[in-house]
Amino acid sequence: MKITRFAVILLFTFALVGCSSYLTSSENVGKTKKAYEKILVLGRSKDNTTRLKFENQVVEQLQANGVNAIASYTIDGTKNVNREFSESEVQNVKKKLVSAGFDGAIITNLINSEEYTDVIPGNSSTTYIPARYGRFGRYYAYYPVTTWEPDQLKTGIKYVLESSLYNIKTDDGDNLQWVGRFELKDPTSLERTSANYSKELVGALLKQSIDVN
Repeated sequence: MKITRFAVILLFTFALVGCSSYLTSSENVGKTKKAYEKILVLGRSKDNTTRLKFENQVVEQLQANGVNAIASYTIDGTKNVNREFSESEVQNVKKKLVSAGFDGAIITNLINSEEYTDVIPGNSSTTYIPARYGRFGRYYAYYPVTTWEPDQLKTGIKYVLESSLYNIKTDDGDNLQWVGRFELKDPTSLERTSANYSKELVGALLKQSIDVN
């Protein structure tokens, strides 16, 4: 079965001991935390199933923490985002969202995808072998035998995503409040990756930018 582009970028390979952090960098551009009345959650994707799953999981995480949020696919004007918008169209959508009570928007986009190569260092182990047996069955002496495993090269595809929080109610030029960069390597599980991405995204937003009343 062919996996769509956005479905692939939301997938991630987990280590046996758990997943590593997706978030590689973030900046609280607004320099302060702010409470929001209603936040729009938008994940740009040509695949509706993947988009719905991602947006719903981010919404669930926000609502579980007392933040009112709604998925963009349920709102007129943001249902179809897979085309170019003129500046006037963007402003018109913004006005409609503000009129509907929205004052914040979280937008997630694919920034880049590239091949990567990681070097996994080889391990070494030492085993002590008995040199001779004593008369009463005890080992008389041991000599070490050390084995080395060679370094291994792991290659794959790394996807870089960016999630941004905007204060759409302000008219003071740049209304970006927070931005985070996420990296995902060798995706395999849509359900698990989407859930953990949304959890980490919301956790970072609540810690750095969104105030909960």
